[in-house]
Amino acid sequence: MLLITCADDYLGYCIASHLSQFTALCSEMRVLYQEKSSKLPWLFSFARKGIDVFAVDYSHPNNLSKAMRKVDHVILVMSNHPNRVEYCQNICNVASKSGVKSIIFLSHQGAQSEQHDALYDYGRVEDHLVSMQDMGWVILRLEFIQQYFHLWSHQVEVSGNMALPLSSDTELCPIDISDVCAVISAFMVQNGELTACLNDYHAGQVYTLTGPEAVTSKSIVEMMSNATTFKLHRCLMVRPMDTVYYLKELRRNVWFDERLKRERSAAYMDQEGLGYRTRALCLPNGKHI
Repeated sequence: MLLITCADDYLGYCIASHLSQFTALCSEMRVLYQEKSSKLPWLFSFARKGIDVFAVDYSHPNNLSKAMRKVDHVILVMSNHPNRVEYCQNICNVASKSGVKSIIFLSHQGAQSEQHDALYDYGRVEDHLVSMQDMGWVILRLEFIQQYFHLWSHQVEVSGNMALPLSSDTELCPIDISDVCAVISAFMVQNGELTACLNDYHAGQVYTLTGPEAVTSKSIVEMMSNATTFKLHRCLMVRPMDTVYYLKELRRNVWFDERLKRERSAAYMDQEGLGYRTRALCLPNGKHI
């Protein structure tokens, strides 16, 4: 059985949604969520497909051990909870004791940077996972996910501007979330069914996942202009504190809230194979920001 943590967060949802396209795999999948998120529409969609949807308390080892029953592989997604490092370490420890064969951890580029606390949270989980000798593991360090730009969609629609804390010549390689899911699928799925064990070639490896090319904020705006034929898009460099303020205020934006409600409704129906690629679904909290 395949266990996916944090299905109530964006990354966990996307991975579970992608893998649920393999009909034979659904009965071999279990997704975890916290009780407070029980009414999220996509959880009902997963249950309809035959996926085991399991409420869990990540701080409770006994609760986690129940979630690990019959599990062979774990896809470890880090949440945005203040205690997320402790939660991930608890999952690793219980997985080891429960006979889990392998863990794939979705980390982040720059995870070993001790100067950035939020990034180093990933590094601390990496170090803990590497220290475990009785399981196979793979660490995937992700670049900035392309779909996070959805959070600036309303700003672009209203003003034509995309305000980012980046100079116009700063390069990044954003990766499409469907490419991240495809990599996980390559590890876990063989001929439409759950693989028996992690390939020895990949076990113990750390991979950095990026997009196909480096882009700048200026080139992103040019792409938008070419796609929409609206030539007045501009990219503005702002202070990091301005970006923090914008993202925190986004939860008070009634137009963006209406979009989230519409997309969550679509997630409940979940009729599009790669529909998760076009959805924002969740607002970032303080930890994420």
